[in-house]
Order: sequence, then C-alpha cells, then structure tokens
Amino acid sequence: MKKKVLAFMLILLLGITAAGCGQKNAEKSAAQEKRVIRIGYQASSSLTILAKAKGFFEEEFSKDGTAVDYNLFLAGPPMNEALAGDRLDIANLGPLPALSARATGIDVKAVGRAYSDDFYYGVLIRPDSAVNSVKDLKGKKVAMQVGSGAHLFFMLLLQQNGLTNSDVNIVNMPTSDHKTALETGNVDAVATWQPFVANIELAKAGKVLATSQNVIRTVGVYLARNEFGQKNPDLIERFLKVHQKAADYLKNHPDEALALIAKESKIPVEALAKSIKTIDWDLQFTDADLQTLTQTKNFLKDTNVIKKDFAVNELVEKKYLNNLGLK
Repeated sequence: MKKKVLAFMLILLLGITAAGCGQKNAEKSAAQEKRVIRIGYQASSSLTILAKAKGFFEEEFSKDGTAVDYNLFLAGPPMNEALAGDRLDIANLGPLPALSARATGIDVKAVGRAYSDDFYYGVLIRPDSAVNSVKDLKGKKVAMQVGSGAHLFFMLLLQQNGLTNSDVNIVNMPTSDHKTALETGNVDAVATWQPFVANIELAKAGKVLATSQNVIRTVGVYLARNEFGQKNPDLIERFLKVHQKAADYLKNHPDEALALIAKESKIPVEALAKSIKTIDWDLQFTDADLQTLTQTKNFLKDTNVIKKDFAVNELVEKKYLNNLGLK
C-alpha cells in the first residue's frame, strides 16, 4: 500500500513540475514574441509628433501588445548611425541623409514619403546684414547641420550662383542653435529647414535671403531597416497608417493639431502654421519625387559627397503602401 501511495505522489509531483515548467516556457515564449517598433523623429517631424501626442501609435500597436519606443534626434546623420547600429527601426529623414544611408551600405528602404515641399529650406541672414545676394556670402560664416538636407540645398544654391563650398566658411551647427547664433552675431547666415526658417523669421532674429524654390524640391522619406520590414511587414504598414491618420487630423483639426505639435517641438504655433502652408503630406511617391531623388543622388555623386552610385528604385519600396491601397 505504501508503495502505491509513494508512486502516486511521485507521479503527482512530476505532473506539477512539468506543468510549472510548461507555464514558464509559455511565459518565456510570449515574452520573446512581444514586438517593439523603435521610431526616430525630429522636432520638425510634425506628423510623428502629432500622432504621438494624440496617442495614435499606442491606439494602433496596443492591439497586439507591440511596444512603441520614441527616439528624438536633432538631425538625420545621427539617425543613420542608429539605423546602422540596430538602435532604430524606422525614421523620418530628409533626402541627403536617406540617400547617404543607401550609398554607405546601410540596408534600408524608403517605405513612404514623409513630405514634399518647394520652400522647405532657406538661408537666413541677420536683420541688419549688408548681405544682399547669395554671392555676397563669399568669405562669410554660414551655419548648418552638415550632412542634412539643408547642407545639400546650400551646395546647390552656391552652384547656381557660381560659388563653391570653399568660397564660404561652413560651420557645423545643430538647428536648435541657429537662432541664437544669428542673434549674437556668431555667424553671418544659417541654412536650415522648416519650421525653423519660419521660427527665426517671425522672431525677427533673421530675414530670408533665399529659399529652396527653383533650387531643389524637397522629398522627405520614412526610412526603415530592411531586415525589420522583412520580419515585420505589418508593423511598417501600420506605422504608415498612423501617419495617414495624423495627416488627416492635421487637415481637419488644424488649430488643435498645431497646438499639440507646438507643445512638444517647442516651436511657436505661428511658425508652424506658416511653415506647413506649402507642404504636401501625401505618403505616396510620385514620378516627380523619384525624379527629384535621382537628380539629388546624381548631384551628390558628381560632387563626391557619396562615393557609391545606385538606382533610386533600389532605395524606394512601395509594397507597404500598395498593401494599404495607397498607390
């Protein structure tokens, strides 16, 4: 009888142990399967900021427990480093950083258009400056975020006016410092992008000398790690879906939307309102966008900013938008 009782207790104990191990393994497996999307954005990433403020990301990704990790950057080049180092999954970038990423071998894809604008970049000078034309910048100190889209715009602007990089003293400076640099006279001019152009102008810290109109049509992109997209195509599609929702909200509720964007970006509502007047937020890449990116890439290659040539179609991936019905 004792042997039967001991045998029964042993079986029961083994069953409990096995059940406990099974539960632990299930919990471990569930933890391993929990996904996260790491999003990179800048103070100028209006739609991302709006979606974050309205809780659109959490609303979308909490459906299956996907975590959202927000990462704020000052400009595109550090974002490229984060993408290359597997510290980001997707980011909002200007044309120069996006094209540079592909040229330097970072395995990324432009999965959607973040914005398009003819007036996105600008060169501003001090209000009391004696500079009257781009040619007058020869020998002057001009601040910009080196490696950014503003840097690309400035190089093209110089070329149009018969100047080269060696004709001016380029100072590498984050956009957040441009206003103060003009006010203190540390530089003669700054090359930057919206909404910083509008912010500096409205604060009367500088006046616009030139814009990107007739220089370069700007196409920003959502750049994603290709490996992340291949493993999580649904997350890319849902990321784009959230941005479409934010674009619609900005259009239909501009006052509330701009107030929310201003709160996080620390950029006045008036500057934001002025800066977005000419911006097209459609996610789809047009033939004109691809042509612009190709022309930009060719210029960067011809001026040795990038060393490796490639076809823009190798960078742009439309399947995610196509799956959403946005063609």
